[in-house]
Amino acid sequence: MKIGSRVRAAAAEGGLVPELPGPYRIERRRTQFSKDFAYFFYPIAGKVPGLGSAAGAGATVANIHKTNLDMTGFYIDGDFKATGVAITDIHLIPDRLVMNFGSYTYNVSPMIFRRGMDSRKDDFILPYWEGYSNLGHLALTFDERRYECYARFMNSSGRMTRLLDKDHNQFSNVDKSLHTENSLNLGFTVDLTDDLQDPRQGARLEGVRRTTFEQQYLTSSFDVYDLSLTGYLPVGMSSTWAFNAFYSGTQRRSAASTDRAELQKKIGLNCAASPDPAAKAQCDAAEKQFLDDRIAFNRHGMATYLGGTQRLRAYPNGRFFSGKAVFYGTELRLNLTDEKTPMDWFFLRGVRTNLQLALFAEVGGVADWAVDLHKEMRAAYGAGFRALFSGVTIRLDLGFGDQGAQTQLFLDYPWSLFSVDRPG
Repeated sequence: MKIGSRVRAAAAEGGLVPELPGPYRIERRRTQFSKDFAYFFYPIAGKVPGLGSAAGAGATVANIHKTNLDMTGFYIDGDFKATGVAITDIHLIPDRLVMNFGSYTYNVSPMIFRRGMDSRKDDFILPYWEGYSNLGHLALTFDERRYECYARFMNSSGRMTRLLDKDHNQFSNVDKSLHTENSLNLGFTVDLTDDLQDPRQGARLEGVRRTTFEQQYLTSSFDVYDLSLTGYLPVGMSSTWAFNAFYSGTQRRSAASTDRAELQKKIGLNCAASPDPAAKAQCDAAEKQFLDDRIAFNRHGMATYLGGTQRLRAYPNGRFFSGKAVFYGTELRLNLTDEKTPMDWFFLRGVRTNLQLALFAEVGGVADWAVDLHKEMRAAYGAGFRALFSGVTIRLDLGFGDQGAQTQLFLDYPWSLFSVDRPG
């Protein structure tokens, strides 16, 4: 295969990007910085396991005035609420230095399960959170986006409005003060595939370190390290078989108390004030979970969780978490169509590239110690359908596991280090 013009240009600039020998280089199927104008207005009816279902509407305008600039806005309401706007693909230096901005508000009640792999599916509490997040993302990219390094800064502010147990009993002694958090992600991507959005052959290596600057009250602070390797094998004329290996771990930066009596006195749920014995027993159980998890967190931190839209898709968001996580997945993506179909309707204009059927199988585990990571693993398997339209992948997955099934309607392919439901 011939060496592309962008590699020659990069070499001329001082060798910042290594040239691969011709036989080992996979050429891109299309430009990675499309300027084809597109827009679409769409209803949103989604289900995120662990958060619930919600509906609303959104709008996206892509490649405004023959540039790479995109704008998106959305509003959803239901079991959870969220609004957001984003301005993306701002090219400070064309095809080299790219900036994105986003701002979101949320009102959610995520299911918080017990730490580790041995928790029951009905063993959770329901904190209600409201707040907002602002993020900025700056990426330096080379060689048609084969090599990227980036910095992502997020400012978040929120508070817990109430805390319920699994039976929706409310606890009175809850910290409802406003908490502000600033975090910085530093990451890289090496993408030696034939396309960034819809790869069919090659390999992709991604890594990121997430650092939170504030130390919350009686909570240790950690850096979280994620590493993901994905390989793509071509199947037939246009399909692919994808494989992913993922690891997440933590490194403690500052330590907080692990003394149970101290933590119970300062952040306990005040169960002794409950007059009803049955309610007090439920409160005691929830408080024990809360304190156990805080002590374990202060010792080991929390790596990227398993379950939800990205990994172990048969389980709710945040289903399994601990100080470390490991995951392996495979997905056969069968393209049902493979052509560029222009679409110009009242509410939609752009190009549909293909429709896709997917079959997947996944396995993963979490633990506080590396030697225990593979001792207890959970599996998920299922099928999905995808539609690719003007740079957007719409995904519908049905996953099965030993605790039931989950249906998800979501954006983008799985196994991402950043996603809409976990942007930072």
